Amino acid sequence: MSIQVHLDGFSFAILNIREQKYIALEYYDIQNCSTYSDLAEQVDKIIAQQELLQQNFASTSVSMAHTLNTLTPKALYDDAHGKEILGFNQAVLQNEEETSDWLASIQAYNSYLIPEELERCFNKHFPNLKWKHDSSILIESLLHQFKLQEGEKMYLSVQNKYFELTILEGKKLKFFNSFSYKAAEDLIYYLLFTCEQLNLNPDQTPLIISGEIEQDSEVYKLLYRYVRNISFTKRNPNYKYSFVFDEVKEHYYYKLLNQHLCVS
Repeated sequence: MSIQVHLDGFSFAILNIREQKYIALEYYDIQNCSTYSDLAEQVDKIIAQQELLQQNFASTSVSMAHTLNTLTPKALYDDAHGKEILGFNQAVLQNEEETSDWLASIQAYNSYLIPEELERCFNKHFPNLKWKHDSSILIESLLHQFKLQEGEKMYLSVQNKYFELTILEGKKLKFFNSFSYKAAEDLIYYLLFTCEQLNLNPDQTPLIISGEIEQDSEVYKLLYRYVRNISFTKRNPNYKYSFVFDEVKEHYYYKLLNQHLCVS
């Protein structure tokens, strides 16, 4: 089972490993959570009441979805100073613990924080679970799915309050960053600024979108004014999907539905 958690939401997908088929997908919109303690309390109630989560799973992984992470090349990373490295870019409290994912595809470590309250909550319900930062899943999934494509392409993963921008040149990671945004204009500003810094022409460079975004949304309409070559990601063809997925757009939950591939 794969779980994704962030301050305003909690989702999970269940994979039948024998058949390589996703059989369930659920998303919970969690409002008015200003702290991870509040979130852990809400998630604990959901897990206790959701019958689908009362099974014995062969494996369980949780992806932490926030922007408090830092990518560091292998040559510059030191386990003993991981928290200090993360502290260069992020505000790290004294009692918070740093952990990291190894991304073999780019030979780098992704450092991030797992809030103690959430760690206790999930360990209570799912022993021996594995953690991963959702940006690690995004990067590895994109490099795996699009490794045969040539030229420079932009990949936009849109969440409720932040988005991630990945730029690949063939199978090489050229750029990755996450940005908080409140309005469509914020997203466009960061996208165009990145293009300017990397000498990319947004009118010619293809943009592939994943995440919870509709074609009639303000974000998409504004994107289309500046970027002409836009498409949406497809689901991973290596898996089968139950009929319940017929009602879900293919570019939704891209990271969640590729999570098993990146943690197994």
